[in-house]
Amino acid sequence: MPEPVILLENVRKSFAMPGGERVDVLDVPGFVLARGEQAALEGTSGSGKSTLLLVISGIMRPDAGRVVVAGTDMTRLDEGRRDRLRADTLGLVFQQFNLLPGFTALENVLVAMSFASGRPDRARATSLLEAVGLSQRLHHKPAELSIGQQQRVAVARALANRPQVILADEPTASIDAAHQQQVVDLLTTTCSEHGVALLVVTHDPGVARQFPRRLRLEDFNRAGRS
Repeated sequence: MPEPVILLENVRKSFAMPGGERVDVLDVPGFVLARGEQAALEGTSGSGKSTLLLVISGIMRPDAGRVVVAGTDMTRLDEGRRDRLRADTLGLVFQQFNLLPGFTALENVLVAMSFASGRPDRARATSLLEAVGLSQRLHHKPAELSIGQQQRVAVARALANRPQVILADEPTASIDAAHQQQVVDLLTTTCSEHGVALLVVTHDPGVARQFPRRLRLEDFNRAGRS
């Protein structure tokens, strides 16, 4: 069996409500994503899908449990080392892209590279953007790009530091139907070519059924079960 790139053990996360009551969002006894594996994660609205990605990426600390990324327990690292591990190991594709509006497509990828251990590589950044079909848009800012083109910049940026896994949070949610399939194909094909594992959070069954592994958060998250 392939080695895990993501491993969760007894992970719990809760949030305080305005009245002081705490609400459990995650209670995950175990979860594994293997190296090179591609999986879709479904779940109802508010079930904790985005919270799970934030915990896996180290942006949010769990209340308890272990979050192991590429063999390193994120929960044992301070904020600075979590940031570095995330930059070196994970690629993130956000629902709203989160591109820097004042920077060109090429500069957005180079900025992502600056957070990792190596130096920004202009040739690699250019090559990644060319690979996702943006050879004529390298020096265009986000406002000068279509939604589909912005998403392609986001995927190139996620691959910038040679990650071992890409986490994509509802990557088709803010895109019209005509471009949704393009995004799915771009993510799955690009990750396959680079040997990168892929975990896509989606509420769309049409997107989820295209992945070799299809999960529902409710099946392994005990929080919120009646």
